[in-house]
Amino acid sequence: MTKIWIDAGHGGKDSGATGNGLVEKNWVLSVANQLQSELVKAGFEVGMTRTNDTFYELSDRAKKANSFKADLFISIHFNAGGGKGFEDYIYTSTPAGTVESQKIIHKNIIAKITKHGMRDRGMKRANFAVLRETAMDAILLEAGFCDSSDATILAKKAYQTDFCAGIISGVQELFGTPVTKYRAGKYLTSNDAISGKNIKGYLEAGTKVFVYKETAKTLNLTTTKGVPGSWVLKTEVNTGKR
Repeated sequence: MTKIWIDAGHGGKDSGATGNGLVEKNWVLSVANQLQSELVKAGFEVGMTRTNDTFYELSDRAKKANSFKADLFISIHFNAGGGKGFEDYIYTSTPAGTVESQKIIHKNIIAKITKHGMRDRGMKRANFAVLRETAMDAILLEAGFCDSSDATILAKKAYQTDFCAGIISGVQELFGTPVTKYRAGKYLTSNDAISGKNIKGYLEAGTKVFVYKETAKTLNLTTTKGVPGSWVLKTEVNTGKR
């Protein structure tokens, strides 16, 4: 099973950035807990640096993720310093695969959060310890600036939910969407999946799939990334109804 490590920045004696009533250590922990819950529902194994208001040194954060043997490390933060917008970072010297991971995660987050008015500050690189000392692909996310007009956006629950949704979409594009609990019926068309007619087979529990296309009620799941697959009803994935 694909392993994702969530690093909620700061904690304990380290409050992180503050402004307009927002405290970074509290905001990122709330988002991290929401993200953990949603990733587990999506079929990923998730480890976390912290689940409460605890301080960890930067090197310890990397060590915990390395011991977990995570496939991806995601560090969650927000910014201060007078700017505006979302940005993300990977290590200054990094493999091509990490660069591609950054592109995919950045694209998916931006697709979810721009409707809230959050500016795209782009993809960047930095010599941050949690990026340098982790053994897997690692990305650090800066969700916005708490000391600018971004604070109004950051405070909205809808923004936090969409921020998480963007991360999840990026992770699913990178690793696929494991169907972990039960089997889902495979249908030729979206309408077949809705009606329950013309079933062609099943996606067995544990099948690693990618989302090729999505409608309000159905998913086109494929075992080969980028290639059309078969349709399933969203409500039947991991329920074993058919």
